[in-house]
Amino acid sequence: MEQIKSSVIAVCTVSAAICIIESLVSGTRLKNQMKMILNLVLISAAAAPFLKDGLDFDFSGFSLNHSLDYSHSQDMYNEELRRQTSYNVSSVLLQQINAAGIQCEKIETEVNISEDGSISITKVTLKTDNFKDAAEIVRSSLGNETEVVNENI
Repeated sequence: MEQIKSSVIAVCTVSAAICIIESLVSGTRLKNQMKMILNLVLISAAAAPFLKDGLDFDFSGFSLNHSLDYSHSQDMYNEELRRQTSYNVSSVLLQQINAAGIQCEKIETEVNISEDGSISITKVTLKTDNFKDAAEIVRSSLGNETEVVNENI
């Protein structure tokens, strides 16, 4: 409590001195320099009662001995990789379908990425006016085992 009282008295005294000195140097070139110096004095006067006995911080809540768990970050990375891969494959398939002259309204690709990093495309959903030809283009690009689903049905 005594430290807070000393700090308040010091801040009030320095603030009064700042007002007096600023009014004296208000028309001179030293105005900005004096203001900076007086603000530094004010900060040191406010902090001095707390710093005179030394700093005693307790960092017991921050332990570096705990193992760091990055599984959440890895899961986020894997999900973003899966999403981006799905988007890229869908874009390429859409370009191929459009190049064949087939109007495709929607294409969704299900992508699975295994632990070893291999990518498998298990299912492609299409919404198109010519499903049979579009499905043939998808299977020729991804393999005959890829499931192609017609969303129009």
